[in-house]
Amino acid sequence: MKTLEAEKFEDKLASIQRVVVAVDLTKHSVATAEYAAQIAKCFNASLYVAHVFAPETLYEFGSAGSYNLVDQQRRELRAQLGDLTEQVQKIVPECESVFLEGEAAQQISALACDVDADLIVTASHHPTFLRRLFNLDKAPRIMHRAPCPVLVYHEKN
Repeated sequence: MKTLEAEKFEDKLASIQRVVVAVDLTKHSVATAEYAAQIAKCFNASLYVAHVFAPETLYEFGSAGSYNLVDQQRRELRAQLGDLTEQVQKIVPECESVFLEGEAAQQISALACDVDADLIVTASHHPTFLRRLFNLDKAPRIMHRAPCPVLVYHEKN
């Protein structure tokens, strides 16, 4: 016999239509994106592969060379995101890349609101003491701002 709460939970799970996966475009991003793609495939959901570019540290210098460096870095990251999205589209054809700029947790949460996401998948790469001390791990910040459930993926060693 199912309880009313169990039925509501099953309905909520069955309603996953849009998944956002936040990637940092490091070597771990492929595993995170493929994991999210498998989840999206199970629910026949669409997938948004999102990367947030934060160039603020280079804008402090203000020279033409630093702006060129930022633009070059932006182009390289867009290309990497495009390649990753093509790879994931083999698992989930309804997949698109989203390149954002700004603070990661804020931008991912805004994207999830904009696309009415049912789930956000992000990674946490076993942060070191210093990363935790200086609050550099983005997964907890995304979880606190997210308008929907967040799944934090830990890659197996």
